Amino acid sequence: MKRLLLPWSLLLLCCIAWPGFAADAPHPRIGLVLSGGGARGAAHVGVLKVLEELRIPISAIAGTSMGALVGGVYAGGMSAAEMERRLTTADWDNLLLDDPPRQTWPIRRKQLDLQPSVDLTVGLDKGRIKLPGGALAGQKVENFFSALIAGTEAVPTFDDLPIPFRAVATDLEDGGMKVFDAGPLPEVMRASMSVPGVFAPVEIGERIYVDGGLVRNLPVDVARRMGVDLVIAVNLGSGLLPRDRLQSVVGVMAQMLAILTQKNVQDSLAQLRPDQDILISPDLGSITSSDFNRAAEAIRRGETAARAAASALHHLSLSPAAYAAWRTARARPTTDEAPIAAVEIAGLTRVNPALFAPLAANQQGQPLDRARLESDIQTLYGLGDFKNINYDLNPLSDPSASGDRNRLLIRAHEKPWGPGYLSFGLGVSTDFEGDDRFGLRATYRRPWVNPLGGEWLTTAQAGNLMGLRTEFYQPLTIDRRVFVAPSLSIGMAPLSVFKLGTRIARYELVRDAIGLDLGSTLPGGNAELRIGAFLGTATPKRDTGVPEIPEQSTNESGLRVAFRYDTLDSATLPRRGNRVVLDLRAPEPVMGADLDFQRVSGHWTAAYSIGAHTLVSRAEFGAGFGDPLPYYDQFALGGFQRLSGYAIDELRGERMAFGALTYYYRLTHLKLPLTRGVYVGGSLEVGTLEDTEPALTEPGTRFGSSLFLGVDTLIGPAYLGLGISGDGEGTGYISIGWP
Repeated sequence: MKRLLLPWSLLLLCCIAWPGFAADAPHPRIGLVLSGGGARGAAHVGVLKVLEELRIPISAIAGTSMGALVGGVYAGGMSAAEMERRLTTADWDNLLLDDPPRQTWPIRRKQLDLQPSVDLTVGLDKGRIKLPGGALAGQKVENFFSALIAGTEAVPTFDDLPIPFRAVATDLEDGGMKVFDAGPLPEVMRASMSVPGVFAPVEIGERIYVDGGLVRNLPVDVARRMGVDLVIAVNLGSGLLPRDRLQSVVGVMAQMLAILTQKNVQDSLAQLRPDQDILISPDLGSITSSDFNRAAEAIRRGETAARAAASALHHLSLSPAAYAAWRTARARPTTDEAPIAAVEIAGLTRVNPALFAPLAANQQGQPLDRARLESDIQTLYGLGDFKNINYDLNPLSDPSASGDRNRLLIRAHEKPWGPGYLSFGLGVSTDFEGDDRFGLRATYRRPWVNPLGGEWLTTAQAGNLMGLRTEFYQPLTIDRRVFVAPSLSIGMAPLSVFKLGTRIARYELVRDAIGLDLGSTLPGGNAELRIGAFLGTATPKRDTGVPEIPEQSTNESGLRVAFRYDTLDSATLPRRGNRVVLDLRAPEPVMGADLDFQRVSGHWTAAYSIGAHTLVSRAEFGAGFGDPLPYYDQFALGGFQRLSGYAIDELRGERMAFGALTYYYRLTHLKLPLTRGVYVGGSLEVGTLEDTEPALTEPGTRFGSSLFLGVDTLIGPAYLGLGISGDGEGTGYISIGWP
């Protein structure tokens, strides 16, 4: 009998030990550990694709930085294939630029953008300079994360996700490791990947957090504490940059972070058990932490590394039926389908909560309309008053209510480096014909002086273009439908006098004015109408040359009307949209003016694009009525793309018409935020002047054309151009910013 039992016992033991034979044996709990690495983290998606192909179930996920993003999204129920589609089709250049498209800005901000300053403001609070926490606030990135985890916002803890999840961040106050097991998932993922100096730190609760790679870039121990039996760790390596990539502040900062993470990664690797745990290390070659547009390549390299480890992974596979059941049990939640019963706004200290009333009205009483919500958030963010705006969706527990209901919580984080903002700009231009213009500009903006959104704006400029202008913009309604704007200005600008093409005198034109406008922001937010009165003087002061203009102060007090409409996507080198500007200025003798005339002008710009090709059409007109216009108030033509080939403002008359067609081709789309693109193009221009002073400018029609290389930068357009007049005269142009 014993002889018979022994072989059968040995056979039974072999069956139990043989992988996959004993279907009823408990499957090991597998913990997936995903390291940080910035854009290199897209390789994690490739690893996940292979794990799905091998039918390997994941019981818990722990991730850091980009590993927290991929891990959190996968834990929320998204498949690897869908994640690949989202990451490879995302416009990362746009996502990594906080500002929404210019078309969504309010008209007031668009007008300020016509003379832009560097888009990196510093705060001014009680005389102290305050700096932003990072170059990027991550506004678009976090909204992108919210879309990736749609449906999971209302889970109480990360253990309630389809796959339990942990994210690692660094507490910026004490340098300790923070393991998140609950909280707003998009905000937690953003905190985990907030690279110091690049992304602003994230405030959650009472603490401030940055990239978790500083303390635990490969959180093996975190996954182990989640009760797993074995670990699959994906380590993306240090991603150290070569010497030629260390010539910039960004490169040095990225290298410092990589060096800091190396030590804690080595400690984590030492915690892996060679006989049980599995390490996957994708070879990512030259892909760096900032190469988000190489996501598809990183995913392929992740797949390659995972397939190379297939022999070590196969014994963890489930049968097709068992894996399908596991996937079904971990389907994505649908908590966002319940109607929203309450919309709450949190985090405001200066901004009036009534500003968010339209957003709340668009969501109240219906299931979350995510597209509409993100559009409304984008519009609010375009005001320029917030560091970032994000949201949570939580279930409401009310026993008296019938059916499930949700609460939408909007977290609006005002810029902490306020309440006032100081920015700077530079403008330089020359036509190589003796007309050089330069100006250094400083702008101070103090928004939300009162609950209706009063704003004090002051601009000072030094150079041969000098001036000081201050305005207090006071809305009378929260939607800015009606406003008043008292202002004070004084300025000096160069004024050249030409006689039949030859410069014969240079003047400095000094103007000062105090005014009060009554205005309205028209429906849609893209247009503004102002009607106002002003008291002012104009005084030409001769610098060199013959005295062609009377050097006397002229009282020009009177009335003014201005209309602005603007949907251009860029104030400098637009690719689509329209801009219409109409102005009327009328000195009034009853207000003390020395002259009695009406000066009317208009401008229209329209941009059309197909692919990299753009065509811009421009039309202008100007006319004076009543008394003759002073020479300095006549309409001027000449200069780059305003009859190229002629000197700046060489031609003047009381009646003017001008038209131009400009074509440019986008050579390259450089990384934001330094520039939005490099273009090469040319223009054809025609202008007519009538009622001129014949001794200075002959009336008639003239032509011009130009060829140029242009760059759309944060300080305005930068041009290197060549202009040719209809008479065959040519000149070069260099312009940077808005002089």
